[in-house]
Amino acid sequence: MDRISSILLILIVYVLANEAALSRRCLAGSELFVCILSTFDYTPGKDIPVFELPVDVKAIRFIEPFSDVHGSDNEIQMYDRVLHLQLNSPEAIELRSSSTRAVEIAPNLAYADFSSNAIAEVLVPPNQSYALRYLDLNYNYRLKHPQALENISRLVNLETLHLSSCVVETIPQNMFENLNRLAHLTLASNNLKQINLEQLPMSLTLLRLDVNGLKEFPTSEVARLPLLEDLNLEHNELKELNVNALVQTAPKLRLFSIGRNPLKQPVLNAILDELNRRNIAYYNMEVSSDMQCGEHEVHYRGVCMASDFFLMKWTDWLELIMLFVGLVALLGGIAYGGTVLWKRYHMANFSVQTNRNEP
Repeated sequence: MDRISSILLILIVYVLANEAALSRRCLAGSELFVCILSTFDYTPGKDIPVFELPVDVKAIRFIEPFSDVHGSDNEIQMYDRVLHLQLNSPEAIELRSSSTRAVEIAPNLAYADFSSNAIAEVLVPPNQSYALRYLDLNYNYRLKHPQALENISRLVNLETLHLSSCVVETIPQNMFENLNRLAHLTLASNNLKQINLEQLPMSLTLLRLDVNGLKEFPTSEVARLPLLEDLNLEHNELKELNVNALVQTAPKLRLFSIGRNPLKQPVLNAILDELNRRNIAYYNMEVSSDMQCGEHEVHYRGVCMASDFFLMKWTDWLELIMLFVGLVALLGGIAYGGTVLWKRYHMANFSVQTNRNEP
């Protein structure tokens, strides 16, 4: 009997030890409503983690562990509803740099930062309402496939969406069709070659398209961004831009960043003059870094341009040569034409005098 009691005691201690090992608590320094947790290995369908969290915690922030004695990769491969429920269904989650491959949006989640991961799938089950207002998916290079972004259209309460540095090449046709509250959209540092403004929601107040490959910024009477105040088109391939058409598309525009594009000096001057006339800023005076140019850049009228901005390119030289050749040809033609006319005039004069001298 004593032997059985000893075995049972050992089993109880073992279970409690395992539970203590699996149970995770907020780290010291966590705020009242924000719990800071170390990342850990989690794969859906395997061991479900156990947490001891205060009842009033509404936000979870994951950080890299200070030490790892078990040789763990500390990768939360998927943030799914099981993990969300185990965390007492927080309203805000910050899970960065954890090699997360997929996320499943929970209905009550209002704030989500999943930046700097390897997310290739954003799961948003249909026929449900979602509270999500803020979603950061920056630096997720596997989101380049259009189907990875299609489900975002179900997040109808979304107000801020960050999709910068995701290697995005095309935007799904119906991605924004239900996002009538979206105000801030960042699509910087992607591989976009063109943009269809008719796809974008009219509720936008900020739009970042800098560091892409846009060769033109289309404007039309159909596409309207009536609330847009801040537009960034820096670091693209724009060689011209119609400010009047732009203002018709975005009549409330207050800040328009246009630097670091291959614009010729006369074209840039015309753009900046028109922006000044309309009281539209082209750099943010409240952000000092906006006026700091890079090592291979020059500062011109408040914008940063490539260091060869003032240098003539071979195409410019070719244009000058062609213009010179054209002028020479024109002058030669004029001279030749004048010579011919002069000869004809003298011949006509000579004929008249000859006729007069005849009896």
